[in-house]
Amino acid sequence: MLQSLIPNFDEEMKKLNELAPSGFILTFGFSLMGTEFIHYTYPAEWRQVYQARNYYAADPVFAWALSQTGCKRWSEIQLPDVRGVMREARRFGICHGAIFSHTVGVNKSFLSVSRPDRELTDAEVELVNSKFTTWVELVMDKPKLTSGELDVLRELRDGLGQREIADKLGIAESTVKQRAIKACSKLKAKNRTHAVAIAVIRNYLTA
Repeated sequence: MLQSLIPNFDEEMKKLNELAPSGFILTFGFSLMGTEFIHYTYPAEWRQVYQARNYYAADPVFAWALSQTGCKRWSEIQLPDVRGVMREARRFGICHGAIFSHTVGVNKSFLSVSRPDRELTDAEVELVNSKFTTWVELVMDKPKLTSGELDVLRELRDGLGQREIADKLGIAESTVKQRAIKACSKLKAKNRTHAVAIAVIRNYLTA
């Protein structure tokens, strides 16, 4: 799903893996109702331990991400680690890292990256923060599509061509074209197919 929202997704994730060889977690739209999108590469063994011990409630990095906006190296977080989450993480090569957190509306989006060998440099932190900020804007931005634009996207989803859509909606073909162009622009889509994919992923076409 994120592949349709983030340009060059696979290449970007490869670069992130090179910077964070111990793993990372990329989360968009976290709230009490759940998470809209999530992608992670932390070792399966660590994820099992983390979930089994319910470390969510005690992880100082996670707590910082939920309460703050911005970016910070793990070593700079001044929150107590009463259950030794970070000490346990080091057994899995998760020793150094940084957290990036942004808020959109009532939802949080955050990225936590880790390395086994060293702290991230200032330049690396700045680079990741810049990329993550862009990704949050792309994934969490909720463009205001008009009912007409949604109608056209719906018909495109259902496989209708431009002339068929015009006949069905009782509008000119040029109007269909303009609505499709505006929808692509608002959704930052490469083409109509991409726009429909984004709209479907975001549940814009449920009606």
